[in-house]
Amino acid sequence: MAAAVYALKDFIADVDRIARDEPSAHAVAERVSPLLARLIARPESVPTEFRRRPEGGKRGRYMLHRAPHFNVVSVIWGPGETAPAHNHETWGVIGVIENEIEETRYTVQEGAAGGRATLDVTRVMRHRSGAVSRLVPGDEVHRMHNPTARDTVEIHVYGKDLVGLPRKTWEPDGREKPLVSPKYLNC
Repeated sequence: MAAAVYALKDFIADVDRIARDEPSAHAVAERVSPLLARLIARPESVPTEFRRRPEGGKRGRYMLHRAPHFNVVSVIWGPGETAPAHNHETWGVIGVIENEIEETRYTVQEGAAGGRATLDVTRVMRHRSGAVSRLVPGDEVHRMHNPTARDTVEIHVYGKDLVGLPRKTWEPDGREKPLVSPKYLNC
C-alpha cells in the first residue's frame, strides 16, 4: 500500500492545530519545520500558478492560506533578486521548493536618537531545495538573496499577516526605514 501524499491542505490543517495549541513562538516554529520539509519535498504540492513569477514582474508573492493566527505564502525570487535586511515581528518558517537562496542573519543594535543602527552578521546560510529555515523572536532579522540565474521558489509560513504589519528594513549603512509589505498577487 502506498504512503499517503502529504498535501497543502494537510499541512494547513497541521499548522492550524499547532498555532492554536502552542503559545511559544519557538515551539511553533520548531514543530512546523519538519512539516514544511515534508510538504516541500513534493513541489507539485503547491499549484504551478503559485510557483511562477508574474510575466514581466519581479518577485512573485501569493497567499496560499490566510488565518488569524498564521499565513502560508509562496514567494518566487527572480535571478539576482535581493531583499535587504528586514524584520518580521513574528515567528516564521521558510522552505525552499526549487533552486536555492542565500540568507544572512543579523543582530541589530539600534542607533542613539536618530542615529544609524549597527547590523552584526551572525551567520550566512545557503539553503537549497528541501532546506527549511526558522525565524523566531530575537533571531528574525535577515537579508535574502537569490545568487543564481534561475527563479527560486519558497514557501513562507508566518504567525501574522505581513501586509500592513509595521516592520523595518535597514540599508547596509544602518539607516532604518519603515517596511510596508505589498499586497499578494492573488488577493
